[in-house]
Amino acid sequence: MSWINQLLKATESSESPRKYWYWAGLSAISAVVNNQVHLDKFMYKLYPNIYVLLIGKSGIRKGPPVALAKQLVQCVDNTRIFSGRLTIQAALSKLKSSITKPNGGPPIVDAIGYFNTSEFASFIVEDPAALTILTDLYDGHYNPQWENITKSSGDERLKNPCISLLGASNEVHFKDAVPDNAMGGGFVARTFIIHADKKAGVNSLTSRPDHIPDVNLLSEHLFKISKVKGQFVWSHDGKELYDRWYTQFSAGEYSDTTGTIERLHDHILKTAMLLSLARGLDLRLEIGDIKEAIIACQDFVPGARKVAMTSGGKSAAAPGTAVFIRELLSRKESDYGMTRIAMGQKHWQYFDMFELDKIAESLKAQKAIREEAKRVEGKMEVWWYLEPIVIQRYEKTIAEKKES
Repeated sequence: MSWINQLLKATESSESPRKYWYWAGLSAISAVVNNQVHLDKFMYKLYPNIYVLLIGKSGIRKGPPVALAKQLVQCVDNTRIFSGRLTIQAALSKLKSSITKPNGGPPIVDAIGYFNTSEFASFIVEDPAALTILTDLYDGHYNPQWENITKSSGDERLKNPCISLLGASNEVHFKDAVPDNAMGGGFVARTFIIHADKKAGVNSLTSRPDHIPDVNLLSEHLFKISKVKGQFVWSHDGKELYDRWYTQFSAGEYSDTTGTIERLHDHILKTAMLLSLARGLDLRLEIGDIKEAIIACQDFVPGARKVAMTSGGKSAAAPGTAVFIRELLSRKESDYGMTRIAMGQKHWQYFDMFELDKIAESLKAQKAIREEAKRVEGKMEVWWYLEPIVIQRYEKTIAEKKES
């Protein structure tokens, strides 16, 4: 069992969404391994540092995963941890200073650090440059010697910066922290925006749960990870799978104002490295690591799109609904129908399966589509078909355009 699965098992009594625990766990691995391992992309070295923001309504239990990740990283004690309210300039000052460990451990010389906050909006005191600086620090492979020159602090130089971040926010506070004019900027594109609509379950915690996270036990594998150094290598099957995915992905056409899609390939590789470390210490990218990373990263894209849309005051469902209708209109050879699974697989970047079902329910209520269950190759599948009235309106519109 991988360390991530152990973490999910230990927290299964929690009300926090499962995906929050999953990404908090990957964030903790990212923080303790920092820049000690990398994947050679030949044009640059890719480090497995990640930025993660857990987004959801108030009361959805975002805080516990953030808090546990901080505790685990504190146990390992091999990086700077930034939490509470601080300015980005104060963080830079600490990052440039070496730290000598009182227990005789190796000093921290490089500018490595872990930003951890359950309230991202109030985490960094308002500073127009904060998001830009965090974006620069994320790309440590491009900035082995990062400089910040200001009137107040003078010339600040960071050696080999490698920053990981785990934060949480609701949609309203996220808009405060990341204004509309920054949605298309580099920070959002580099951040795993993990959105959830509801809690994992209901647990009043009036009785002792069957599973309680043991910080000391969970930190044992992280201690081992913190000692690993070197370069990741590809397994044959892992490389083949990633090449196939990349070729197919590159042939697609995507509409994305956040920049997330353009960076999805590196997101997948960073995630795969972290999953490999959760599984073992051999620094090999196996096919299972790649497969899980692809699924996990493709799953977070619709949530990121939704948060960006709602932050801009737009309807998050509108683009997905339009894509849904256009796809069925293109299916004349199938009587303007398509299976639920095929729709979800083809348009993963617009909606996850939960959101897809909500779109379908809305269109059924408007009598724009009908739903049928049909057996395909021995399995029952849900099919959605456009209603004749929608097809007639579409054909009329096309005819009128031709006449004009």
